[in-house]
Amino acid sequence: MVDVSDLRKAIAEIREDAEEVTKKLLDGGVDPVKIIEEGVVKGLYDLGGKFEKRQAFIPDLVKGSKIARKCIELIESVLPKEKAGAKKKVVIGTLLSKHNIGKNLVSTFLTINGFEVYDLGENLEPWAFYEKAEEVGADLIAVSIVFTPALTKFEELIRILKEMGVRDKYKVIVGGAVTSKEWAESVGADGWAPDVEGAVRLAKELLGVS
Repeated sequence: MVDVSDLRKAIAEIREDAEEVTKKLLDGGVDPVKIIEEGVVKGLYDLGGKFEKRQAFIPDLVKGSKIARKCIELIESVLPKEKAGAKKKVVIGTLLSKHNIGKNLVSTFLTINGFEVYDLGENLEPWAFYEKAEEVGADLIAVSIVFTPALTKFEELIRILKEMGVRDKYKVIVGGAVTSKEWAESVGADGWAPDVEGAVRLAKELLGVS
């Protein structure tokens, strides 16, 4: 019988059958949230640990992220399209980078928790967040930052919102490998999240969602 630990191992070992393992777990009635948290996320953490020990390399991380994304997309396809409770709108994306696995996980977990998520993708400029937020009437803007050059771009986003007279319309949160709580506070973000669970918890707190 397939267990979530099998998915964790498949992702950590960068195996192509991870998607099939995910399907079997879903068919077996395993909670999608458990599959993501204990299978996908922990598998990626294990792979990251291998990288730190030089047992895996950047191409392995890229391939592992792609495999994990396929698993997440499969899980998303079976999630209910509507969920009871507040439908707060979130615009999310990654500034200046094509690395997306962290952002994708946050996007998925926000969806699971009843938010209406507009995922802009990766390698974005600040203006894209403003335009989409205005278009959909967003409540919150969530920004993922992976590389240092994007830090100044986040400051530019805050500046754009102020200059357009809409800064108070949106809660703006940020997270990512090169960010910190102190930095986020210093540049005027409404909050900083260290991980996926923290991002969802922060979004709920800022928007008053139980």
